[in-house]
Amino acid sequence: MAFRVETVILCFLCALFSFVKANNCHHSLSFYGYVPKAFDMHVFKTITTFPYSMMVTCSNKCVDNPECRAMDVCDSDDDKYCRLVRSLNLTFTSPDDGQTCKRYKVDRRCADDEYFDRIRGHCQMKSTDLCDFETSLESSCFLTEATDDIFNWTRHSGNTPSSLTGPEGAKAGTYYMYIEATYQNTGENAKMVSNRVFEDKTHCLSMYYHMYGSRTGTLKIQTKTGNDTAVTHWEMLGNQGNQWNSIDKLNLPLNNNTKIIIEGVRGHGYESDISVDYIMLRPFSCV
Repeated sequence: MAFRVETVILCFLCALFSFVKANNCHHSLSFYGYVPKAFDMHVFKTITTFPYSMMVTCSNKCVDNPECRAMDVCDSDDDKYCRLVRSLNLTFTSPDDGQTCKRYKVDRRCADDEYFDRIRGHCQMKSTDLCDFETSLESSCFLTEATDDIFNWTRHSGNTPSSLTGPEGAKAGTYYMYIEATYQNTGENAKMVSNRVFEDKTHCLSMYYHMYGSRTGTLKIQTKTGNDTAVTHWEMLGNQGNQWNSIDKLNLPLNNNTKIIIEGVRGHGYESDISVDYIMLRPFSCV
């Protein structure tokens, strides 16, 4: 009975607000269960707004997003917020703090090994292009060390050796990749380059990055097709605080002659370590 009541309440709220697309109630979310409030790696967006309107806004965004498998509704003091969730797997990267959120599953989404192809209008099987660096050789990782750079990215766990720069540990799991600035010169670079042959279409990239240090340099995401000049699609310069930040969605036009390049450039001193973790590439354009 609780399952049915939760679904009815959600659709009632959906119908209550005229600014929500009418067909979203038809594709309702159903109550899935309670999950820890602690941060979940599968959460890719958090939305905070007024109660009830938050519920509708979040369900609307989830149902319209082919990546969204579920929606979490959480309480924080007197406020509510919601989380859009990529996976129903209840695996968490930080300890449960004893508090819970209500999780609503999207009934019309594809299986975990599929994605929704907007062009064809149905679910398609997909291969997972994910680099979480938990093992030194990852079959799912689409990146490898480049040969046209000055030094290499380093796979690492825990904090980096230098003080006042680098993260305290990985964003997901135990390992991440970083550039060690201590032994390099200003402007020297390290690159990772894709090792896949891509379908001729736009892909969606997401990634966590850490750029902490008073002399932090530059992090770039580029594509290079054949002998053409590399195109920069995203670039960040300087100190971004002692925290992991995220790129939620970056559209990359790819084809079978295109390479993806992730480049770290050393800043003006040793306090310029740059780190990346949990890099995911999906075979459809970002919403």
